[in-house]
Amino acid sequence: MSDDRTHGSTRREFIRNAGLASLALAAGGLPSPRLARAAAQIALVGWTFRPDMVQAYIDMFNQKYGESVDYSTLPWPTFHPTLEQRFFAGEIVDVMYCTHNNRQRWFERGMIRNLEDLEGFEEVKAAMLPAALSSLTSKDGEHVIALPYYSAYFIMMYNDPLLKQAGFDAPGASWDEIIEQCVKLKKDGLSDYPMLPNWNPTQTGTNPQFLSDCFAEGVDLFSDDNKLQADQDGVAHVMERWQKMYELDLVTPEIFTQASSTDTHRLMFSGKYAYHSNHCNYLQDTATDAAQSQLAGKKARIVAYPGKTGETYAWTDSYVLNAKTEALDSAWKLMRFLGANLNGDWHVQKEWAISSGVQNPYPAFYEDPQVIASTDTWVDPEILKAQAAKGRVINAFKETWYPEYDTKVVPIMHDMIRRKTTVPETIKAMTELYTSLAS
Repeated sequence: MSDDRTHGSTRREFIRNAGLASLALAAGGLPSPRLARAAAQIALVGWTFRPDMVQAYIDMFNQKYGESVDYSTLPWPTFHPTLEQRFFAGEIVDVMYCTHNNRQRWFERGMIRNLEDLEGFEEVKAAMLPAALSSLTSKDGEHVIALPYYSAYFIMMYNDPLLKQAGFDAPGASWDEIIEQCVKLKKDGLSDYPMLPNWNPTQTGTNPQFLSDCFAEGVDLFSDDNKLQADQDGVAHVMERWQKMYELDLVTPEIFTQASSTDTHRLMFSGKYAYHSNHCNYLQDTATDAAQSQLAGKKARIVAYPGKTGETYAWTDSYVLNAKTEALDSAWKLMRFLGANLNGDWHVQKEWAISSGVQNPYPAFYEDPQVIASTDTWVDPEILKAQAAKGRVINAFKETWYPEYDTKVVPIMHDMIRRKTTVPETIKAMTELYTSLAS
């Protein structure tokens, strides 16, 4: 996932992952005779999320396919700038993680290459959802420049025991009802800060949260030609609601200083919050991790996202191939192992889904009995599926100016939430920021 999610490895997890890798290796037959040759070493760099599990399936890849992958991680806040610096300093990292809002920038800068001319690409393309394939395509629509690491969309999570303690039989069906419930929870002393929106200051936080809330009200913040259109009543309405939530003291001030969306969602582990909006991939450990979460045992549940349409922001983050790799065949094989189905059993995708609830854009994957059974242990699959169908993408992230906009708009939004600026002033500031970057 696109975050500094350092859950930390445990001996039991390591043994489990190593065991799964061994079973998969056995199922796939004996290692290739190519093990006899000296494979060219290739570098894989990812952000720090479940490095124990990643290393386990990289070990499996090396053994089964006779390759030599050197896997390392970088912390989320500095991940993309560090890899850019390395590239322009002449260092080749063959395969890299990359968020959706950095792909086009890396492609135009010559850091990564297109994939269409590589062996097996058409098979991968045919297996993927069209919307995800489109998001992995360059701005001009001519080149597929990545394979999927995961797909995600925003959800609304709620604390079922806390709502019941307050006398509510069901979560609020609208924003007004949700805010009313939160006011009562606070008044009754059941929760100091009942609402936990994802207002963290990174590119996975405040801005995607704002896009989700706008989509849920039927508002497109960006036009079809990727121009910001902030001066809309619906945009102002979302901003006013955010101000109201904060003014009513329903949201903890800690939210503005969380280092990542991971740190934000971990606050939900405490059981002190009634509602939490965040990426869908954060639900599983909140609802199942008894060692960390007070909401394990499916006490954390989801409800249809509130708003006129209930649509939310969706995206696909990815693996990308260095344009200057000197081991193209091996690097592309690794890409297909990680981001497609080279092993024939969706091994990597199943590992993510079962261990962390991570979604991906291959429909055939969801027919796997293990995945279905696992999902049913932590969430109502039908509600999750219905929300996934309401995921909305933007194409503005393919603009080279978008990553900078994504970063610089956050303090503007935070000042608005805390009423340091008015809603009209905020809309003006957002528009001026966009104009300065896009012109």
